[in-house]
Amino acid sequence: MGYNVEKIFEDVAYLSKVHTKKDYEIQMNLFKEQRYELLNGLVEADDVQAEADVFCDDVTNAFKKFGKVRGSDLMNLNYFMIYYVFPSILSDKEDGNRICDIIKDTWNNHFKSNINYTDYETLRDGFQMKIFGIPIGKN
Repeated sequence: MGYNVEKIFEDVAYLSKVHTKKDYEIQMNLFKEQRYELLNGLVEADDVQAEADVFCDDVTNAFKKFGKVRGSDLMNLNYFMIYYVFPSILSDKEDGNRICDIIKDTWNNHFKSNINYTDYETLRDGFQMKIFGIPIGKN
């Protein structure tokens, strides 16, 4: 099965630069409503490993230039996975940790990255309000 990664990662550069808790909540809700279902083949698969391989190949094919994914694009893709894909799976699937472990390991091996994942609440609670770049508390 192929994945519509162009739709899943639409506006990846913009969405990977979330700065406030409120923006993150809004963007996560939109992701779940409009894009999460595009991951059904991955999260519902009997062989998650095989689907994760296909998913990573599809991402590479969609974002590669001159045979590989550029560093800045990969950085945005990594953030997108951490902010949206993994937390959505964890909140939706009872065995979300197992699925996320497989996807994370496959992603890291495929892209030579070192990303990890956490749940939505932990990410959301980690946003801090800043004035002139100085954290002044949680927002």
